[in-house]
Amino acid sequence: MTFRASFHFEMPPAWEDAVKEGRKTIDVRVNIQPYADVNKGDIIRYNSTDVIVKGIRAYPSLSDLLAYEDFRKITPDVWDVHDAHKRLLDEFHHDEPSHGLLAFEIEPLKKSKRV
Repeated sequence: MTFRASFHFEMPPAWEDAVKEGRKTIDVRVNIQPYADVNKGDIIRYNSTDVIVKGIRAYPSLSDLLAYEDFRKITPDVWDVHDAHKRLLDEFHHDEPSHGLLAFEIEPLKKSKRV
């Protein structure tokens, strides 16, 4: 597989730990640039974790996203979908994004050992 692009995005440390542990497998971003430029197969680098984008799904609203995506894969540290909704709104600064949302299905890349 050939990777087409590489991006660097910020992520809260607790969520990045959940990505490394395989508990957070969906990263949600507002459907604007540079996030809208990401394609399946691209690499995203967070502070200390690299992931490959396995799939991308677009949603017009947070409610639509949470109706179709498993909230535990987005916010693995919350108890129910209502807590996930509140947590995500906090990330978006209490305002529903007008451009819609992207759900990146992600998988951590294994670090190769250098000899």
